[in-house]
Amino acid sequence: MRRDIMEQALIDYINTQRKEAEEFSKQPGCWMGSMVSPEDTTYWNERVPSGTLAEFQRIELEEDAYYATADAYSKSYARSFNFSTMSDAQLQEMLKDACDSMERERKWAEEEEKRAKEEEQKLAESLGIDIPTLQRWMKEAA
Repeated sequence: MRRDIMEQALIDYINTQRKEAEEFSKQPGCWMGSMVSPEDTTYWNERVPSGTLAEFQRIELEEDAYYATADAYSKSYARSFNFSTMSDAQLQEMLKDACDSMERERKWAEEEEKRAKEEEQKLAESLGIDIPTLQRWMKEAA
């Protein structure tokens, strides 16, 4: 059964996000997507069949857990979970774990980049050349 009635709390949530996006996008060089207008009942009936803020937030939590898991590990790994059967606490824990994993990966990549630059600097110094010359030589040798 389709409903064209949305809970006022959901309408308010949507409108608040839309206003935030509009204000943020007024800043130079900034853009933020906004939610579909609450007047688009066809969209919202499909997105949130009950029309409640609670259902919308649950859907968002499941999607956040899925996409964070997919980004942190892999899509196939994320697809192996049935997020709809998990409790909010389980979803939040999964989301936190995935975000923590991505943060560790980001820090590791930064450290590796720093180490690579230090090694490049040491090699250039040992050869008595500057880094652009070393990079040119390495490119020519490849």
